[in-house]
Amino acid sequence: MSKTFMNMDERNVQVAGRVIAIMYLITILALNAAVIYRQIVLGQDFHDMEDIASILTFNSLFLISALLYFGAVTIRNLKISTLLMGYVGFVVLGSLFTYVKYNVFGDANLSLAQLLDKLFIIASICGLIVIFFTLFSILGKRRIDKALDD
Repeated sequence: MSKTFMNMDERNVQVAGRVIAIMYLITILALNAAVIYRQIVLGQDFHDMEDIASILTFNSLFLISALLYFGAVTIRNLKISTLLMGYVGFVVLGSLFTYVKYNVFGDANLSLAQLLDKLFIIASICGLIVIFFTLFSILGKRRIDKALDD
């Protein structure tokens, strides 16, 4: 019998994993809230916190991708209609957030042309995110199917 780190059995490892996951989620949510508070309520420039926003964005993208790939979240049947609805939902939420950020909480009111420019950026980024998540979902499903066949 080999000794494991800190003599943890399966139950201890499971409990530690849950605690770590909860603390990770609380940290991500708190950092997101801090960035939004600093930007909207305090009126700080986004450039002052670009590094935190970039870390949060990449961290969230890789977290969801890892959950899809390792099978923590499985999507059984990928349908084009479901992907398109998810994409449209992402674009609508991103557009609403951008509109509220600039026109309600910000000083600069966006013109229709500026809003359309931002909509193009939002649609492009959301498209990349949907493609990224779909790819990892497919790779994760193949990985699970291969593990079950072995």
